[in-house]
Amino acid sequence: MKAVTTKELFGYWNRLRGARAAPERSDVDPGQIRSILGDTFILEADGSAGYPFRLSGSRICAVTGHEMRDEQFLSLWRGPDRATLLGALETVSDDAAVAVLGAQGSTDLGRKVDLELALLPLRHRGRTHARILGSLAPVETPYWLGACPVTRFELSSLRMIWPSGRNRSFSDPSPEPVAPAPHTLAGLGRRIGRFLVFDGGR
Repeated sequence: MKAVTTKELFGYWNRLRGARAAPERSDVDPGQIRSILGDTFILEADGSAGYPFRLSGSRICAVTGHEMRDEQFLSLWRGPDRATLLGALETVSDDAAVAVLGAQGSTDLGRKVDLELALLPLRHRGRTHARILGSLAPVETPYWLGACPVTRFELSSLRMIWPSGRNRSFSDPSPEPVAPAPHTLAGLGRRIGRFLVFDGGR
C-alpha cells in the first residue's frame, strides 16, 4: 500500500470488522475517517448493473470532473482492465478479500497521475454480497489534479489480501488476521483478469 488514504482506510476497516470477515455498512462512521472521506466511495455489489456508485467523495468527483453517484464503476475501465476489476470485485465479495490496485490516470491533455485503488467488502443488513467500500487516491498529488479531469484509467498492478484467512466464508469469522508462511506462497498463484495473484496477508 503506497497511498496514505489506502493505509488509513484499510486500518479503519480492519478495526471495524474485529473478529468478523467484514463489517456492516451501518458500522461505518464518516466522522472517523474525515481526513480521507473525499477519497472514499461505496459501491452497490451488483455486477449486472456495473457496480454503481452509491456514495462518492468530493475529491474523487474532482478527479473525474463530475458527480459519480449512480455511475457504473466498471464504466471507468476498458477491455482487459474491466475484466480484471470484475474478477477482483467478485473475489472481494465471495472471499471477504481486500483488493489493492495500482492505476494510472490520464487527461485529454496527456497529463498522467499514479493512483491507488482499494476495494473492501461490507455487509448490508446482514447480506454479504451487498456493498463495497473503496478509495481512489493519488500516490502523489500533482498541481493540476482537480482542475483537469482524468478521462482514462489503466491498471498497473493488483494485490489481493485475505485478512481472515484464505477462502474463509463471510459467515465463518476468524479471530485474528492470518497470513500464510512465505514458503507456502509457491504455486498458490491464480489469475484474476490479466494479473497473476498470490495469496498474502496484510
